[in-house]
Amino acid sequence: MSVTAEDWLPRVAALFRTYDLDGDGHLGREDLIAYAGRLAEWLTEPGDTRRRAALHDAYSELWSQLQAASDTDRGGRISEQEFVAAAARDAFDGDRYFRESTLRALDALADALDRDGDGRIDRAEYERLFGATGIDGSLDALSFDRVDVDGDGSISREELRAAAVHLYPLADPSWLTGASGRSDRPRGIALVAHDARKADLLAWTDRKAAELKPHRLYGTGTTGTLINRRLGLDVAPLRSGPLGGDQQIGSLITQGQIDLLVFFFDPLASHPHGDDVRALIRLAVLGNVRLALNAASADAMIESL
Repeated sequence: MSVTAEDWLPRVAALFRTYDLDGDGHLGREDLIAYAGRLAEWLTEPGDTRRRAALHDAYSELWSQLQAASDTDRGGRISEQEFVAAAARDAFDGDRYFRESTLRALDALADALDRDGDGRIDRAEYERLFGATGIDGSLDALSFDRVDVDGDGSISREELRAAAVHLYPLADPSWLTGASGRSDRPRGIALVAHDARKADLLAWTDRKAAELKPHRLYGTGTTGTLINRRLGLDVAPLRSGPLGGDQQIGSLITQGQIDLLVFFFDPLASHPHGDDVRALIRLAVLGNVRLALNAASADAMIESL
């Protein structure tokens, strides 16, 4: 399944505003809890403590995973830019913990919609979804007849999962329904190596050239030039690490343009720009970006893309 920015970007931005109930341009834990409370008020009976607790717990957990994946400045709140950037770099779909929390939230929502507990969601039960979520009821992709794929007059859990791309920040929801194929869009990969490790990185990129070629590659200073000239890979050249290249990659990380940082650093030498190195690694960790520091970890990370 190929997913383009035109498919998901407006949808993810609109979903952010749906979650942002107070309209302050940022998401906090209180927004997701309030959203769960709104679902409970619209979809459950006043005394239905089981379904209400399930919604509260599921969206509380979903907030924790949203924060881990997208709160890159660790300010405790998520801006719309952070939210969209996280979706762009596959931080949501690519994180199994987020996937698990999304499934739990979706199951709690389906359980609340299925008020009579017969395992199916009829038209009257389903129509309450729009008031509960604040999503535009005229959205064709979420109309009852579109979601009821088999046309049997009710919506199954599987059919609701297929429509969940409009309810959660997913770029490629195929994993929800078990459909084969994930997004094959190019990913951003930054390639960095200290002088004593450049030969190691060249050897690794040579061995993995076929896997690297479809992606957007960035390289600092001499590293990027060597990879380009010797292997013929198209590497966007950045400045030398000590002269600002590390900061350039850090900026790309904060913009959501980097999915994997391959940094073969030299642990046995001192570096005048050691603060820049630590800052770059810190940004990768806080941004939930895949990080590889040697060939073994780089092998695993490139496979995870």
